[in-house]
Amino acid sequence: MRHSVARSATLLLVISLLGVSPALAGGLGLPTSSGGIGFGNLQDFSGIRFNLSDRQVERVDGINLTLWIPNDNDRARYRGINLGLVGPQGGQLSGISLGLVGVGAGHLSGAGLHVNHGQIGDIKGIAIGGIGVGGGDVNGIAIGGLGVGAQDVKGIFAGGLGVGCQELQGIAIGGLGVGCQDMTGIALGGLGVGGQNMQGIALGGLGVGGHDMQGIFAGALGVGGEDMDGIFLGGLGVGGHRLRGLALGGVVGGEEVSGAMLSLGYLKVDGTFQGLGTGAYTRVHEAKGLMIGLFNRADYLRGVQIGLLNYAGNNPSGLKWLPGINAHF
Repeated sequence: MRHSVARSATLLLVISLLGVSPALAGGLGLPTSSGGIGFGNLQDFSGIRFNLSDRQVERVDGINLTLWIPNDNDRARYRGINLGLVGPQGGQLSGISLGLVGVGAGHLSGAGLHVNHGQIGDIKGIAIGGIGVGGGDVNGIAIGGLGVGAQDVKGIFAGGLGVGCQELQGIAIGGLGVGCQDMTGIALGGLGVGGQNMQGIALGGLGVGGHDMQGIFAGALGVGGEDMDGIFLGGLGVGGHRLRGLALGGVVGGEEVSGAMLSLGYLKVDGTFQGLGTGAYTRVHEAKGLMIGLFNRADYLRGVQIGLLNYAGNNPSGLKWLPGINAHF
């Protein structure tokens, strides 16, 4: 008798878990249909709830376990711990959400962990995707096995292959690269980092490129931009239209340059230069400061040249070419 009762109870729970029992309607709740331990598609519940596939859920507070893709569940609000084989999805998820395939929400706050992919509106908290994570605005931590993409990001952003966003405030790490329109913080790209407006620190395995750049930027091959202010390190070279600060590279060049430009090979400034410049060959249109190289050439010099051979185009005829040192004040 006891075994028969146990089998009947187990069968009843399984049927309610599947949510197909007409007699139980939406499911079974113990002690009530609104709280405790629930089995089936209970749409307004607090406690521990088990269901095969959620549909038209209003609210679940507590621990929720679902196995399959929900149906017509865009207005659902989950608060607490949400677990799913395919993945919990709803209008709003607050707390911790874990799905083997994915997690989807209009708004996710807390932590969302998924092993495959996720398509999420706004993220607040933690989102981890085995393949990728995509969202509108991210405030917290987002990690994608292959890639991460979002609109505005505040926090930590990491993608196995790449990271892309509109605006970044925080830290972005991309296995291959990081690209954002506006970046404030730290960006690390295995191959490269690129953006429109960049403030902070950017390190690229091969290179870093942007339009307006302020901070510290380094690339194994090179660093380039339009308006650059800060410290720039390029294995092969550093170049920009307006370059200010400290630059170190095999080739360093620009149009309007000021600061310490330390070239190991060729320093070329098509416009005006002010500060300290070095290189095996320094070629400057208008130089103000100190130039040190094997061969220094300036069309207009206001300062000193030190090298094996020096040329100052604005000096008198007999003083244009001088060995060792040349000057014009």
